[in-house]
Amino acid sequence: MLRSWRQYKMFAVVAWLIVGAVEVSANTAATGTYRWWGIKIYDATLEHPGGQPNEVMYARPLKFTIVYDIDIDKDDLLETTIEQWEELAISRTESCQERQPWVQRLSQIWPNLEQGDSLTFEVFQNGESQFLYNQKPIGTLADTQFAPCFLAIWLAEDTSASSLRKQLLNLE
Repeated sequence: MLRSWRQYKMFAVVAWLIVGAVEVSANTAATGTYRWWGIKIYDATLEHPGGQPNEVMYARPLKFTIVYDIDIDKDDLLETTIEQWEELAISRTESCQERQPWVQRLSQIWPNLEQGDSLTFEVFQNGESQFLYNQKPIGTLADTQFAPCFLAIWLAEDTSASSLRKQLLNLE
């Protein structure tokens, strides 16, 4: 039995966090493998509340996990992210043009990755997001424009990872 208002509030917060955590995992989930010239680079898992394929990158809450099959230096990861953004049509939209603060933040929080490491990107109901390295939080981004622009790298129709996109969106 709860003895005080403070205990009640704490119980309510914990219950809300548990329900919120279950909510993402109880939704649509798909996995896929990204290969570059036949070499396996990583496996990816996408969990989201569902919807049309072109709407998933705007879904909330959402969880996108990559488990790397190779070692990747964080500077190479950041450079590849920037290159991918530049190739996407969404990068020319007003909401995705101011990427420099994002790049700066990612350079602060992303680690060097080794084979078997995971990097998870979570989008919360309020649109804010966080990264986890091997299931441990490493940094957040409060800018609600970041998530769809970041997820477009894999989920936009003009992604360079079209085979992975089809797998993650169950289009195959």
